Amino acid sequence: MRYKTSINQVEFFSFHGLYPEEKLTGGKFIVDATVELEVDDKASLKRLVEVVNYEQLFSIVKNEMDQPKELIETVAKNILDTIGSRIHHIKIAEVKITKLNPGGLFKSGNASVCLSKTFE
Repeated sequence: MRYKTSINQVEFFSFHGLYPEEKLTGGKFIVDATVELEVDDKASLKRLVEVVNYEQLFSIVKNEMDQPKELIETVAKNILDTIGSRIHHIKIAEVKITKLNPGGLFKSGNASVCLSKTFE
C-alpha cells in the first residue's frame, strides 16, 4: 500500500531572495513537504520505524529554510536532496515553497515553486 506523510502550511521567516532588500529584511514563506513510500500490506504501522517521522521531515525543512539562498528553487532542491539522504525508504518526495508578497511586487498574493523527486 502507499503511505504518505506531510507537513503542511508551515510558516517560516527567512532571508531568501535575489534583491538586497530581501536579504536584509527577509520575508514570510509557507512550506508544504510530502514523502511517499510503499508499505507492506501486513505492516502494522504501529512503530515509528515503519513510518516517516514528521518531526524529522520538519527538521530537514527548517534547517534548509534557515540558510539564506537567492532562489527558493535552490532551497526546495536542497530539501529534496536532504530528505533523500536521511530518509532512505521513501519512493517520492515533493516540496512546495510559497513566498508571500515576493519582493513587495504584489499587493496581495504570492509566488511558489514545487519540486518533486523519485528515489530508487
